[in-house]
Amino acid sequence: MFDPESILKVMCVEGMGPRLFQTLLERCKTPEAILVHLESGDNTLPGQLVQSVRKRNHEKFYNMHQRWVKKNGARIISFEESIYPDILKHIYDPPPVLTCTGEWDSSDRNALAIVGTRHPDVYGKRITRELAQAAVDLNITVVSGLAKGVDSIAHYTAVRAQKRTIAVLGTPPHIIYPAENKALARQISQNGVVLSEFIVGHKTTPGCFVRRNRLISGLCRGVIVTQAGDSSGALATAYSANEQNREVFAVPGNVLSGNHEGCHRLIKSGAKLVEKFEDILDELPVLKSKASQMNLLVEAAEMKNMTETGKAIIDCLNREPVHVDQILEKTRLEHGKLMSVLLQLELKGYIQQLPGKFYIRKI
Repeated sequence: MFDPESILKVMCVEGMGPRLFQTLLERCKTPEAILVHLESGDNTLPGQLVQSVRKRNHEKFYNMHQRWVKKNGARIISFEESIYPDILKHIYDPPPVLTCTGEWDSSDRNALAIVGTRHPDVYGKRITRELAQAAVDLNITVVSGLAKGVDSIAHYTAVRAQKRTIAVLGTPPHIIYPAENKALARQISQNGVVLSEFIVGHKTTPGCFVRRNRLISGLCRGVIVTQAGDSSGALATAYSANEQNREVFAVPGNVLSGNHEGCHRLIKSGAKLVEKFEDILDELPVLKSKASQMNLLVEAAEMKNMTETGKAIIDCLNREPVHVDQILEKTRLEHGKLMSVLLQLELKGYIQQLPGKFYIRKI
């Protein structure tokens, strides 16, 4: 097992990437030997790698990175360590090292990514929030990229529920982009993980954000695209998920708005169409089993102390909207009494009122 610090030092060489690292490791056998090999010169490799080592630039970046890690209470983990996510080890080019703030949890093995446009409309915001809430209600970790729009909504939903979420950066760990999400990143680190494969001081390019998409999908059982235009970067995450044999889910939208073309293209290409969270559970038996157990526990706990009137109303409801007149007819309660109990149940989170005086069950 190699020292994570020795692997980090190799990754500090400008131009070094996961695939090249693995190729050189197979040839040189140890991280230290890679640096010796580069310094001696290799005509088959880009000249910048050799020059970077000869000028000791990698040592400068290594020291900068280590200072940041120490100052911010972060941790460097290598792909050989047990704490490194198992599911990520099996993608084509896993990062040799990750820099993380926050703590990993065994529950992160069952995670879903929620990604989409940086400029969601009202519909996109609502469906993102609802699907993220449904996931965290079942203790499913939500993974996203800390970008504006859909990513931020997914993270915030988990943070507000004090549930787990993982943010994958497309920048070195010392740069939070967009800057407005610095506070959100700190909150995520308190009950989740913020991670980066990039090195402090290295230049950030648009390609870095494309590279990070494979990590978002690689950490998950499936990827949900809630809203995406035809050129949305979220589509790259969905394509990475396909390559990694992850499930891809897409939410359909208004065909006239032009804001959902990416999702429609994914659905045409075979992505699972999502109308409700149960559509996702149907495709992922592991999560479905977990969800079923959780539902039974939650429902048993919630129903135990509920009044007979409350139970009668709950028995009239399911995941499909039911109009208040139908509830009146089934329960035969006086209208004022019914509305009072419905309000109590809604405030306690047992049910949800929808427009038009429709209700759905939440437990």
